[in-house]
Amino acid sequence: MSLGALTFLSPWLLASLAALPIIYWLLRTVPPSPRQVTFPPTRILVGLENKDKTPAASPWWLTLIRLLAAALFIFALADPVMNPTREAALKGTGPIAIVVDNGWSSAAHWDQRKRMIDRLITDAEGQSRAVVIVPTAPTSKGATAQIEAPSDARSTAAALMPQPFAPDRLAAANTLAAAVEGAAGGTSVVWLSDDIDHDGKAAAAAAKLRELATDGTLAVVEDGGNREPLGLSAGIGIQSGRLEARILRPNGDGTRDGFVHAISTRGQSLAEASFRFLPGQTELVVPFDLPLELRNQIGRVEIAGERAAGAVSLIDARSQWHRVALISGESREQAQPLLAPLYYIEKALAPSAELIRPKGSNLVAGIQEALSQNASVLMLADIGTLSGDAAHHVADWVEKGGVLVRFAGPRLENGGDELLPVPLRLGGRTLGGALSWSTPQKLGPIENQSPFAGLTVPPEVTVNRQVLADPAMLGPDVQVWARLEDGTPLVTERKLGQGRIILFHVTANTDWSNLPLSGLFVEMLRRISALGTSVASGDASGSVAADSAVATAADMPAVLPPLQTLNGYGVLGAPPPTAQPVAAEKAHDLVPTLDHPPGYYGAGNAPRAINVLHAESSLAPLPPLPSGTDRLNYSSESSQPLKPWLLLAALGLLFTDMIAVILLRAGGFGGVRRRTQRPAAAALALAIIGAGAMLTVAPPQAFAQSSGASPSGVAVPRPQNPSVNQATDERAIEATAKVTLGYVLTGNAEVDEISRVGLDGLGRLLSVRTAIEPGRPLGINILTDEIAFYPVIYWPVLPDAQALPEDVLAKIDAYMKQGGLIVFDTRDYGLGLTGTGGPSEAALKRITGKLDVPRLEPVPENHVLTKAFYLLRNFPGRWDGGQLWVEALDNDDGPSRRARISDGVTSIIVTANDLASAWALDEGGRPLYPTVGGGENQREMAFRTGVNIVMHALTGNYKADQVHVPALLERLGQ
Repeated sequence: MSLGALTFLSPWLLASLAALPIIYWLLRTVPPSPRQVTFPPTRILVGLENKDKTPAASPWWLTLIRLLAAALFIFALADPVMNPTREAALKGTGPIAIVVDNGWSSAAHWDQRKRMIDRLITDAEGQSRAVVIVPTAPTSKGATAQIEAPSDARSTAAALMPQPFAPDRLAAANTLAAAVEGAAGGTSVVWLSDDIDHDGKAAAAAAKLRELATDGTLAVVEDGGNREPLGLSAGIGIQSGRLEARILRPNGDGTRDGFVHAISTRGQSLAEASFRFLPGQTELVVPFDLPLELRNQIGRVEIAGERAAGAVSLIDARSQWHRVALISGESREQAQPLLAPLYYIEKALAPSAELIRPKGSNLVAGIQEALSQNASVLMLADIGTLSGDAAHHVADWVEKGGVLVRFAGPRLENGGDELLPVPLRLGGRTLGGALSWSTPQKLGPIENQSPFAGLTVPPEVTVNRQVLADPAMLGPDVQVWARLEDGTPLVTERKLGQGRIILFHVTANTDWSNLPLSGLFVEMLRRISALGTSVASGDASGSVAADSAVATAADMPAVLPPLQTLNGYGVLGAPPPTAQPVAAEKAHDLVPTLDHPPGYYGAGNAPRAINVLHAESSLAPLPPLPSGTDRLNYSSESSQPLKPWLLLAALGLLFTDMIAVILLRAGGFGGVRRRTQRPAAAALALAIIGAGAMLTVAPPQAFAQSSGASPSGVAVPRPQNPSVNQATDERAIEATAKVTLGYVLTGNAEVDEISRVGLDGLGRLLSVRTAIEPGRPLGINILTDEIAFYPVIYWPVLPDAQALPEDVLAKIDAYMKQGGLIVFDTRDYGLGLTGTGGPSEAALKRITGKLDVPRLEPVPENHVLTKAFYLLRNFPGRWDGGQLWVEALDNDDGPSRRARISDGVTSIIVTANDLASAWALDEGGRPLYPTVGGGENQREMAFRTGVNIVMHALTGNYKADQVHVPALLERLGQ
């Protein structure tokens, strides 16, 4: 029975309301118990006649309370439910099957799905029905579903997490069919959908679920409204040539606003763009207008507030822009456009690169002009010989990291010069024609080791003329990136210094082949342009961006191992155990799965980004569902059973009735006051006596938390005593007599002991392996102790640490700016909390939130910390895998950039690897705690990390100072 939004699941119990008149009559005929009157012996006759007569029935207000309590009990037993739309999903007597879309599109609103699952399990528990939970995106290989009790199903539901790939609903339906096969009673199926038909199989999956819900109900829960998921893909616009974010949604319901952020690889927000969906609109393109240098620092583009892997697009070198200089041996004004040597190159690269066309016809001046504009790629078309200053400038530029691309032509048939990947035979080769026995050659398949791997070779592309490489000179340093069908090289490459030289053995126009007319030519040039790195003109050491460096063709693997992958929420982290390498030729069109989650794959210096969505992706809405399917939305989650609240109200009324009866028996409030006057006075007297006794025995000055931890997660101040000044002086003398390492006292005895023995073990190793002879490590009360005596302070961060007082922050800030080094260790990498906003990470933000902390970055490859004493690539502790963050160094010389002022010493190091536990040794030199992952070799690397940290703090950027090179060579006798 329904009354608007209110429904009674057991309406027949409402007939009990007819018994309320009988209850009223009984309450009126049974008076309350007689009142007791005090009968003192001195007042025998006074007060015997009371003007207030005892009523013949209960007071009307007491009767009303009891009638309301009875009515509430009756209503509660009728099982009232407010807004019961969702209950239709639970018809039947068999198990309740909960099919959960846990792909990337469910992550943004995962909490509401968890609440819905919990509610469904609660309803199943109330109806004594079993539950089977089936995720549509598998969380492990060979996963199966099984019918469980509601209590066990809660554990299964708690383990569910959104996955960073699209769901496979048809496979999930088959899994459910195997699980409920032979189950008694009708199966109710509730499908918590994400509103998207990812693979076009949603209709088939819905039909399969309809078959399984034989005697039960199939209900589909949808997001609806403005809560539908959003997807994003980013790349270079073909027409605009700008970085563009393409935002998608499936249904186009209503208006929706938002922002898109472009974030650097260091986590800085470089740009922000707004977007607005109009009703019916399902796709938007949002451009970013940024300078070339700034745009090439972008590592990811994401939708603000949409925590999902599909709302994140990772950027690799393919989406970066480069300055490409174009120089030909023929004047552009004298050439016909379609026959010009650079025409097809310009058309191919204009959407994805900034092109530089030097003015004038002087080759040397043109090369100097191109290189002075920091070109990363130099393309020369039909230039036979580079000599003199031109050859010297180009060779020096290539050695610093530039990419020289040359195209053959009549001038190059004479043999060329030294700036070629391989010596050429004189003359060249003609394929086809009246005087040739051979026919034009097609292109052969591209090898997996080539940067062109994965590109489709059009069968109509043919070559009728080419320059030939000398086969005797094809050594191991020369790589062949493309061949003809007969095996002759078409594109060759050789590394020179930090750069490379590439040669197309055909012309850049259609004189020798129709390759420039094909899409293959465009993709080849775009991949080559992505190899370039910015080379500053006149920089003797070169300026090669580490993030843009690309491995040589010889080092390019045939398979790309996973480096970092996205989880369902779009957070980049370590690959899961199920992640598998990707074949290089399949990486371009790879669809993320459990084996290949989205993220970065390949070599560490040349990662390949694999995203959930790409430029051709679209988000289709769910198709029409089978007849008889209930379509619900998550707003029905507001349905609430009212039975517990009604029972609680009824019990409250009964409790009120009990109090009222007690008051009536005591003669009302006046009688209660008379009865309690003397006991209250006695209790007050006892309280006063007890307080006086406590004040008598209490010490003159007490510290309630003298041995505990303060809200900041560090030791609280110790009480003052006459020997404080003397102890402080002795501590200062001890700390400065030798190199002393300090550690912050947290108030946690176990953590403080680990810090002490860890630094003690590191100190013993420093005494053995280096010239440093440190003293015993000293604990630091960060609130009261002076910290200027310690070159390195180890600070373990507790999850409950709070913000520090302003004076302590000022002291820490001064210490860091004067050359001190603090190592913050959250120690939580092994708990799987790193990068997820865990409690230790939040505590670190609370501690350092108001400090003038410099911008941080992961330890760069050439940072002094990697070579301060040992040569290191990673910095493990008890755990291995957590990132080590240091102060970022750039060209900013502002006041906040104090690293160079303090001799290049980073003022802060942040890690999650628990360094102190790895350093901890007992008196016999035996480790106290195991290292997880790498055994004793990992412990050795942890000790080397500690040695490098201390040496870095004491010697600064000594190892990076080239002034000492002559003296070192002289000492070595060289």
